[in-house]
Amino acid sequence: MEKPNGIRTRLQPLPEENIMAILDLIGVKDQHDIEDDKLTFLSAVRAISIVPQVAQVPTRKMYEAVFQILQDNRSLELTITSYQLLQDLEKCFPRVSIAKVEGLSSTDTETQLVWSPFGVSLENDSTEMEGHLSTDDDYIDFSKLLSSTQDIVNHVCDGDPMYLGKGPELNVRSKQLTDDIMSKMMMFQYLVTLLRMDFISRCQVFKSNQKWPIIRNSFLNQLLGSQRANFKNLVKNLMRIVAATTREDSAMDLDTEHNSDCIPHKPLQKPDLADTEFRHTLSQSVETLLTLVMELDTLKKEANQNRWTSRSDGSRTPVLEIVIDELSYNKELISPYLQGTVEAKWKTNIILTFFSKHCPRSIKMFERNIDESTIIDIFNCFSNVTNVRIISKRMGEDVIQLLLVHGFQAYFSLQQGTCSLSHVKDNAEGETLLKETCKSFITSFRNLKRVYKELELVAGGREALFTAATIMS
Repeated sequence: MEKPNGIRTRLQPLPEENIMAILDLIGVKDQHDIEDDKLTFLSAVRAISIVPQVAQVPTRKMYEAVFQILQDNRSLELTITSYQLLQDLEKCFPRVSIAKVEGLSSTDTETQLVWSPFGVSLENDSTEMEGHLSTDDDYIDFSKLLSSTQDIVNHVCDGDPMYLGKGPELNVRSKQLTDDIMSKMMMFQYLVTLLRMDFISRCQVFKSNQKWPIIRNSFLNQLLGSQRANFKNLVKNLMRIVAATTREDSAMDLDTEHNSDCIPHKPLQKPDLADTEFRHTLSQSVETLLTLVMELDTLKKEANQNRWTSRSDGSRTPVLEIVIDELSYNKELISPYLQGTVEAKWKTNIILTFFSKHCPRSIKMFERNIDESTIIDIFNCFSNVTNVRIISKRMGEDVIQLLLVHGFQAYFSLQQGTCSLSHVKDNAEGETLLKETCKSFITSFRNLKRVYKELELVAGGREALFTAATIMS
């Protein structure tokens, strides 16, 4: 019988000899025949594991073989087929599931770990791994994850990791995605899916029973470990991938428009729809990973405050701190990175922390602790023209505009996420707060105009002001 959410009923693994025999390549030399055999193998695994309602969980060797096909990137068809199969297997056979403790209101985790692509194991969980990977080269550790993201960065940035400060004509070169890069992208996306499903299930249980080892034993926490300098490099790579995808979209839009005030640049070779979809999906996976790490940092901070952690948990710089440092050092990164960041809560935390770090001590921007503050506090601070003059000397007009605009967009997204805009307008208190926020946002820009007489609105500024004015009317 099929379980809720597409989870299949598990039976004992089938004898693997027959299915693994499909990959017996002894005497097979033709590359086309080899690819056909691998496609047949992938179809066989899907037939026993995905198609029937009462499905067979693949064995460790089957999982390893499918993942190896994804890594080999011999052909695009094999890469996509193996990627889709691995994604479907994660949905049907989750490694961590939530179990209700009989007679109690609390919950716990049940682990069904046949195989893992990571060089870590789920210690102290309810079941042990069926076996370990055969060699160190077969699994993914932090160094390989970092290397994979670096290869993607080198491609999307055309080998120039510092490209972001060189102007639109040099910022983006739309290169055709190669099979090798597509393979790395899809492998990265699969790993993020695995990390997310494992971590989210554990978070749900942790909120119920407050047992830190549940989070400590997550793939994400074990993979990152006590990484310090290398972790910073990973975060920088992830930020550049998001920014590069956003810059490419913006540059393509500029190339189609014939605006006389645009900086002239050479026409870009437009990627096909498949390439564009790959890049957007990759950007979403990157943001998902950064959001997961931010959530992990939040939980670890809570665990430290409650003294649930120990020396074995290690330490590293929180991801939010690294992001703020990178945006502070490379301000050209602020616009494309915030534009590419969709998660409103994550974007809000970035903006609040950035203002908190760069706002002069003479100005009290937040009435409460920053963890309890909102974008509204920033708008209220900029409602005072004296504050605007002081902050402008530290941050500059363009940076302030970008943060205000993206802050308003994040606030608006959060409002839409909690309830519909029509519902807010039907609620007198909610409508008053929304209009006051829009008024403060518009006042912030009026005060900027007083300080900078020839203020030019940044991208998205006109649309944000128009939205605020429409809500007030």
